[in-house]
Amino acid sequence: MSAGQIHDLGYKRYVGTRRSLGSRWTVIMRHQLATAWKTWWRYKIWLIAALMITAIGAGLMYIATDKTIQIIAGMSGTQVKFADGALALLVPWYCRIGALVAMFVGSTLVAGDVQSGAFTFYFARSMRPRDYVIGKVAALVILLSLILLAGPLLLGILRLGLCESTEQVLEALPIVLKALAVGALATLTYAVVPLGFSAMIANRRYAMALWAAYYFVVGTMAAAAGLFIEPVIGAIDLSTALEAVTLRLFEFRLIGRHVMEIPIGAAVASIVAQSAIAIGLVAWRVRGAQHSGIGGSS
Repeated sequence: MSAGQIHDLGYKRYVGTRRSLGSRWTVIMRHQLATAWKTWWRYKIWLIAALMITAIGAGLMYIATDKTIQIIAGMSGTQVKFADGALALLVPWYCRIGALVAMFVGSTLVAGDVQSGAFTFYFARSMRPRDYVIGKVAALVILLSLILLAGPLLLGILRLGLCESTEQVLEALPIVLKALAVGALATLTYAVVPLGFSAMIANRRYAMALWAAYYFVVGTMAAAAGLFIEPVIGAIDLSTALEAVTLRLFEFRLIGRHVMEIPIGAAVASIVAQSAIAIGLVAWRVRGAQHSGIGGSS
């Protein structure tokens, strides 16, 4: 009798590019960037709005360089030139746009994947929970940095361009560093905190509504409580905390209205704490998805 033989039935081993385990989060990141860029209302329209704010701010800085601002002053009460104080006034407008991007993109990411059953696909492909979290956060950081970081940074660089001497450039150089710090903190805030809300509810619309209620309703209540009860309570409101950090970094104060004296340490601590809680919620949701269905066997 002849020996048994195994014939090739057409199987061919994979000869394509093999990604290292540590780079798989980039697949999640690129997919999220492509998804956010597909429709106008998710991201593009808000990016255009940020560009408009940057263009208007740059034009006003160029036209009214030496004029003083009547609603903002230094900590000692001295008047501030428009070119120096414009950035501090425009940061809250960037944050408003960032909050809308967070609502339409960030607050729906994890909830949308849970609702559509995308985790089954992710973990069937040997994707680790950390790859998912890092990929989603990285995508949101890139999207929001184009609004919250690039805009203030361009205005800070423009301020240097308006200087007439080397001495003035050296005096204005900290403005660029402060713009970079404020933009990075705002990017972290609106990239991470809404992601935690998307992990709390397995429904995109409800997660979006929860983030909107927390940011606009609970935040407003916290800001009011900080105004009338204790200033530190106002740091719970993310927009108020970022405004407090901005004004204290630029050493400005607003004239004509009551501004809560929130310590910069309390404002930063509130942002970091809420971001840490959000990351914990995302990790909890993703690990739970990994141990269910196909993900549980990977």
